[in-house]
This record gives sequence, C-alpha cells and structure tokens, in this order.
Amino acid sequence: MISNKKQIMNFIYRYRIIIVFVVPLLILLSIRSCRNGSFKYDARRWAETSFDNSNVLRLSEIGDLAGEKLIICLDDSCTKLSDESSVKIHIAPDSVLTKKYLTLINAHDGPVLISSADPALSARIWMVISQTGCNDLFIISDSDDNEVFKYEFRPNTMVRPEF
Repeated sequence: MISNKKQIMNFIYRYRIIIVFVVPLLILLSIRSCRNGSFKYDARRWAETSFDNSNVLRLSEIGDLAGEKLIICLDDSCTKLSDESSVKIHIAPDSVLTKKYLTLINAHDGPVLISSADPALSARIWMVISQTGCNDLFIISDSDDNEVFKYEFRPNTMVRPEF
C-alpha cells in the first residue's frame, strides 16, 4: 500500500507540468465544446427574418418605430434621413465589429437602423451585427423591390428568340 502511494506521488511529481497546464486546458475546452454558446444565436431564425423581409424598413416606416433610433451610416447615403429622435453615426463597413462600435450598438436602447446605398452591403452588415446579439436591427431601404436582376429570366432560350 505504501509503495502504491509512493508510485502515485512519483507519477504526479514527474508529470506535474502536464497536470498543471494541460488538464485544466482540456477541461475548459470540453466545457466550451459541449455548450451551445459557440454560436450565440440560431442562424435559421435570422435567415427567416431575412427571407420574409421583416428586417427591411422603408423610409416611410421609420417614423412608426418607438424610441430613440440609432442610424448606422455605412456611406454617404444618410443625408436623406432626418429625424429628431435619432442618433446618426458613420461607421466604415470594415470597422463595424470593433469593440467601440459593438458596445455602442448593443448598449443602445431602441431600434438600430443600417443605411447604405448598396443593399447587399447593408444585408451583410445586418447579418454580422445581428449575430452579436442586437435585437432591434433593421435595414433602411428606399425601394419596395430589393431584388435586382441583371437579365430577364427565360426558362429555355431554345424555345423562342429574345426580342
């Protein structure tokens, strides 16, 4: 029995560096991989919001929102937006995820509106910010149809010529 304890102590002494650093690291990694917090929010939920266009507001609908609005201007397209109960900030699209702007956006109590002349850029920034935990996040659009088609759809080009 005593030799067994001596062997255990000798093992612990020999591998003390591994035990001190690697074992807690393995425990923390296993906890992180087993919990659902690796992705904060469900991607399906955000995709559904995007598909039914409930995240897009027309210019006429901005006044219907309650509370102080935070308008994020990604370019110079915010000149047409004027509201007494809104705060405008200009953010470069590549710096939206900086800590300064994320804390400002997440701490804001009220709707957050994203404005850009490019609807694809607004949609990408909306997706990125929404996954950080911002709830009242909307894209400002000045058109009713956000789909832009380069060519007219033709199911079969061999059936009839294009006129």
